[in-house]
Amino acid sequence: MPWSASYSADADAVMTTYAGVIPPDLLAEAVKGTMALGREKGTSRFLADCTALEGGHSIVDLYFISQLLEEAGISRTFREAIVLPQLQSAAGEVRFWETTCWNRGMDVRVFKTMAEALAWLGERR
Repeated sequence: MPWSASYSADADAVMTTYAGVIPPDLLAEAVKGTMALGREKGTSRFLADCTALEGGHSIVDLYFISQLLEEAGISRTFREAIVLPQLQSAAGEVRFWETTCWNRGMDVRVFKTMAEALAWLGERR
């Protein structure tokens, strides 16, 4: 499976790992599953490990997925840290995700390392 999600009590966050090529329908399923796990665990903090992500979807797909999150009434305390993919083309898509989410009022940031992402995610606001 190209994605998996689990809850980390230490980080009080849902940790989702993406790997390989993920087509738009599967990416939408992953986002919905991740958000459902967040609701189940009572957290609005998320960490996406995209280091092994290779793509498989377009920026248009990402735009519409962010629109779905906004329409679903994403919490204003929502916070997502993303570790950038090693593949540069996929990193560009992740940076687009960050931008489109920011434009919708969601607190999403990209990082080069897991340590940086966890540190930012752990900051309390």
